Amino acid sequence: MESLRNFVLLLSMLVFCTTAFQVNPGFGVVRRAMPLVARSATNVASRTVNEDTGLFVEDGYVSTLRFLVPKDEQVAFEHSWKELAQKLAATPGLRYFHVGKRGADFMGPPLPDDEFNYQSFAVWESKEASEQQLDAVDDFKAMANDKNASPANYDGLFALAVPTSISGVPAKGDGTDNTDVSKRLPREALVASNRFGIKPGFEKDFEELWAKRDTSLADLPGFVNFQLLRREGSSDDDGNTYVSYTTWDSLKAFNNWRESDNFKRSHSSSGGKPKESPYAKMPKVVTFKTFLVVSAEDGM
Repeated sequence: MESLRNFVLLLSMLVFCTTAFQVNPGFGVVRRAMPLVARSATNVASRTVNEDTGLFVEDGYVSTLRFLVPKDEQVAFEHSWKELAQKLAATPGLRYFHVGKRGADFMGPPLPDDEFNYQSFAVWESKEASEQQLDAVDDFKAMANDKNASPANYDGLFALAVPTSISGVPAKGDGTDNTDVSKRLPREALVASNRFGIKPGFEKDFEELWAKRDTSLADLPGFVNFQLLRREGSSDDDGNTYVSYTTWDSLKAFNNWRESDNFKRSHSSSGGKPKESPYAKMPKVVTFKTFLVVSAEDGM
């Protein structure tokens, strides 16, 4: 039983991913010859500890909006984001953006019927940049109000990304206003997110586990980006104090990683006496298929 618990813990730490693209006005991917770069692998802020809290200092800020959209409204909902995504692409302080539709989920209990099925995901240079720019984008506020969106915001930790020239996924369709409004928008990547409810007092230990993670993910085919998200404020609405968020360019790339030697090494037992589990609940893995991706050239 203990070995199973350790396996689940390790799996939970490593099921994470997220894709980054540079988007032109038609939402096509711009590809340039650039060296492989793990943006925050050596970022001082990503490894600096806040003396007051004992937790790691964030290296970015993530704002999300969660939507529960009925099936017969989903295609129109997706198309309603196109103009807004273009505006956000020109917004100072934005590092990365996409909208995702929920896909498969595994580990833990099944998701409830009232679980959100769409999520907008925006990575900002800072909380201040997020607040200043979103206040100026009236369409964004209108979208949130009209669809009864539920916000969830986070400190972004341990960002890891590759440039768009490395991770760039060819656009499936031109992404312009000529896209058939009767069809869903082209999917551009796969996100695997893992939700964690961490017991009070175990946050430091949990973050230190991630700080020591294997960053060779950046060398794997199809990897786009990663962040560990620490919930800002109360998490009473969903119980998720942390979320790992990783993007791969495809489901195939994600599955290839799970079958790789890299995965096996990461999941091997380190031995020694196990500590008390930090989990208040079993981790839950949820995937998203993303569209309308906007990215800085370095990937996030």
